[in-house]
Amino acid sequence: MASREAIIIQVRNPAGDGEPLPVLRVFDDDQMLRLKRAFFEDTLRQVAEIDGVDIKISIAPPSRVIWAKEAIEHLSERFTRRRRFRELAKRTQISPQPVIPLEERTAKSLTEYLDDGYERVVLVGGYHPTLDPERLHDALRHLRNHPLILGPTIEGGCYLIGLRSDCRKAIGLVSLGSDISYSHSTAALSHAGLAWQEIDLSYDVGHQEDLEFIVREINHCRYVGDEDTALCTENVLAEFIDGRPIGDSLRD
Repeated sequence: MASREAIIIQVRNPAGDGEPLPVLRVFDDDQMLRLKRAFFEDTLRQVAEIDGVDIKISIAPPSRVIWAKEAIEHLSERFTRRRRFRELAKRTQISPQPVIPLEERTAKSLTEYLDDGYERVVLVGGYHPTLDPERLHDALRHLRNHPLILGPTIEGGCYLIGLRSDCRKAIGLVSLGSDISYSHSTAALSHAGLAWQEIDLSYDVGHQEDLEFIVREINHCRYVGDEDTALCTENVLAEFIDGRPIGDSLRD
C-alpha cells in the first residue's frame, strides 16, 4: 500500500451478461462493448490525474480481467510521453469479482480495501468518461471532515461513494449502479442514524439520455479548450456515427 487513500473503479460486466442497460438499444453488441471500453479508458485516465492515491479496479467476472489489463496497456502506449500513464500499471491493482448483485459488489469492494489499511476510499463507476478529476479531489478532501460522501445522479442513483475507515457501519447500506441506489442508500443510512455529505450531481451511464449528456459535456470541454477529456469516447462515437452530429444520431 503506497498511500492511505484509494480510488476504486467498479466496472460492470463489459459484456453486459445479467446487467442489461437500456442504452444498449442505440448500438449493436460489438459497438457497445467497444464503447464501454472507451468509457472505461477515459474514466481511468481521469482517475490517473489524481496524484498520491492508489488505483483499484473491481471487475466482474474474473474472465474480464484481461479486458482491463489491455485497456491499461493501451493507455500506457498511447500516452507514453506522460509519466503518470507510463507508470499506470504500477499504480493500479485489478481485483476480479464474482457476478453478484451490484449492491453486494459495492460492499465487497469497500470492505476489501478498508481491510487493506486504507483510511479513505472513493468508489466510482467504470463508465464515467467525463468525470472531472477535481470532483475526485473534492471527494477525498471532504472525507477529511465527513466520514461518508455520496454523489447523486440525475436519475436518482449514485455515481460516487466516499468512505472513511471509521464509518464501516455504512458498508452494505450504500451502493452504485441503479436509478434508485441513492434513495435506497439514503433511506438505509437515515434508518441507521448515519449522516452523509453530498457532492455535485452527475450521471451514471444507463440510458440514452446519459449518452446525450456525455456528448454535451464533451462538446463543452472542447468549447473551453479542453481537447483531452473523454477523447477515447469521442473517437469511438464519431466512428460509429460516421460524421453525423452525434446528438441527432442518438435520437434516430
